[in-house]
Amino acid sequence: MALFGGAVLLASLWAGRPVQAFPDYLKIYAADPYSRAELRAKCSVCHVNPQGGGERNDFGKAFQAAGRTITPALRAQFPDRFTAAQAPNVKFLEGSDAEAVVEIDGKQYLINTRTKTVKEAAPTTMAVEKAPAPRQAPAAAGPDNIYRPADVRLVNLPTAIAIPKGSLWTDFTHRFPFGEPTNAKGLFGLDTQAYPSFGFIYGLTDRFHVGAYRSPGDIGRPIMVYAGASLLSEEQGHPFTAMARVGLEGRDNFQRNFTTSFEVTIARSLTRHAQLYFVPTVSVGDRPYNVDPSSNEKGETAVALGVGGSFNIRPSVALLAEANYRVNEAGRYRDVGLGIRRPVIGFGIQKASASRRHSFSLTFSNGPGTTFAQRSQTRGLSFADDGFQGLTIGFNLSRRLF
Repeated sequence: MALFGGAVLLASLWAGRPVQAFPDYLKIYAADPYSRAELRAKCSVCHVNPQGGGERNDFGKAFQAAGRTITPALRAQFPDRFTAAQAPNVKFLEGSDAEAVVEIDGKQYLINTRTKTVKEAAPTTMAVEKAPAPRQAPAAAGPDNIYRPADVRLVNLPTAIAIPKGSLWTDFTHRFPFGEPTNAKGLFGLDTQAYPSFGFIYGLTDRFHVGAYRSPGDIGRPIMVYAGASLLSEEQGHPFTAMARVGLEGRDNFQRNFTTSFEVTIARSLTRHAQLYFVPTVSVGDRPYNVDPSSNEKGETAVALGVGGSFNIRPSVALLAEANYRVNEAGRYRDVGLGIRRPVIGFGIQKASASRRHSFSLTFSNGPGTTFAQRSQTRGLSFADDGFQGLTIGFNLSRRLF
């Protein structure tokens, strides 16, 4: 290359017109990952003269026409100057819907589409995924060891599922609170009166969301509006996820008997296959679900403590369990029906879609209500058994629309 400039100058004088040589253009070719290693220092890549300068060859002319950049079309047109582009080796991690290991130029990278992060992985990551071997689980939950719920609620209790900015979710529940699940002739309780409730949740930002929800007339025709905020997130390295909500529900289609509820959902992943929940709720102006919705009843302050868990038995199938108990005497309404003698308990099995944008849960519970205030009220208020024998069938549907 030392003679590159001189050769071009002589050629230009000989031809009677200026011709310049630019060694930096050869560096552009050499820097391309698919350029042939044996050609990266040779001027003949672009010139007819092996020493450089003078007339350009077909590749040199095409390189100039492409704006002196290496393009996919240029590689395809001149396969003699480039090696074939090899597709990267990709391995999707089993049990995860957001993680994959990609091998590029001998290095492995862990890509998480949910957290939008890329980090270099240990050299053995790909081999471990190809041939699984026993390995010790991390002591603390990290981005690769976090349970991700598929629904906005467990059975009745709320999960701490993230509501991304601009996303819209549906929250549909159906209860048959006075059927008998052992009655085959009555289609296992489905032949009785149904209590369907329906709502929407919208993410204002990645931290704040709002929602609205309505339940039917037999439990007071309440309409509930609420707002929530994400306080902590395991996804961001915190020891647990915490989400706070405040809701206002009014009976008789938001006309009277208003109740204000404050709640916090605390969720902790055991592994990526299980998560535990603790949900304290304080409802100010609470009333039994079966009072006349057109009357103005004096309200009480009710304090409820809820606990629950979700456990994956398959990547998209989970078992659900929860209990929610009113801890203060005034909130148990012993003078209404049989009163709230036991906690509202719930069990279920949940199936999520492959994208985890849709889930269906078959549930069993001894409480008919699903709003913030009503979900801790058992069917004992209606002179019905609120123990294990009082579990009745229902289902939840959750769908992220966009």
